[in-house]
Amino acid sequence: MLSTTKLLKVTSRNVKRNKWLTVSTIFVSAIVFTLSSVFISMSILTKKAVDYYEQKAQVIVFFKKGTSESDILTFRDSIYNAELIEQIEYVSQEQALEIYRQDFADNPDLISTVTADSLPASLEIRAKDIDSLLQVIENINRAKEINASVDEVMYFRDVVENMRTLSRIINIGSIVLISAMAIVTISLIRVTIGFNIKLHQEEIEIMHLVGSSDKFIRTPFILEGTFYGLIGGFISSLLIIVPWYIVIFYSRGTDFAYWINQVFIDFKMPFLTQPTLAFILVYFLIHMLAGSLLGFFSSYSAVRKYLSE
Repeated sequence: MLSTTKLLKVTSRNVKRNKWLTVSTIFVSAIVFTLSSVFISMSILTKKAVDYYEQKAQVIVFFKKGTSESDILTFRDSIYNAELIEQIEYVSQEQALEIYRQDFADNPDLISTVTADSLPASLEIRAKDIDSLLQVIENINRAKEINASVDEVMYFRDVVENMRTLSRIINIGSIVLISAMAIVTISLIRVTIGFNIKLHQEEIEIMHLVGSSDKFIRTPFILEGTFYGLIGGFISSLLIIVPWYIVIFYSRGTDFAYWINQVFIDFKMPFLTQPTLAFILVYFLIHMLAGSLLGFFSSYSAVRKYLSE
């Protein structure tokens, strides 16, 4: 216990001795972690968006009024291919009306003017993947040419492909940017620890002379770097999560709040609009753990270089 207390005292002294260097190191680390966290979050959200749109109907076939259910089901059977299609669902006029009422529940005037007869029956189709979707669309368009009951074919291939492209761009950009920022942080912490080692060179030599172990000499510097990363991660969490929830709180009751709330419900991430203690704790712990590990390895690298010279 005494040894641990001494290590913490030495670490605290090292941190306090160079206040401006300590503050600048923590500040830069916090900015790096904040930007990295933002890009990682964007990558996660775009991946969620791609998954969400891929799970939705990618092709909708609308039929002319008066088309019988049996004719629609016959068309369904003619285009169905188990190797290409994940799901194909028949939506009757009554079901279409119910969906319409749910979508426009906040606008009674629109609901009152629409009846089941004014909405077409349809088939909602979801392909197994984007490549399969191309073949599904081709098959449907071919079947449409010989079936007069089909009124219109609507497909969302471009939406899903654009989301995938955006996701890839963000992922690649995130990897490049985060890697560059990690190098900056590691370099900064290594320089800070190296500077402190040089500053305490006489003390280190005296400690060697009085029989202090290498482990006892090195550990405070490693703890110092870990501390920089830990505090940087904590501050970056504050810089992201506090402004986010402030925006969510003050936008309540607005169209933006309704839209953003619906988006995160669809993405199965309601905790981003309805904060929970568990999510906040996990969010802070992840950032602080990542910062601590980065600080640890940075300082460990510096100690191996400068104390071995």
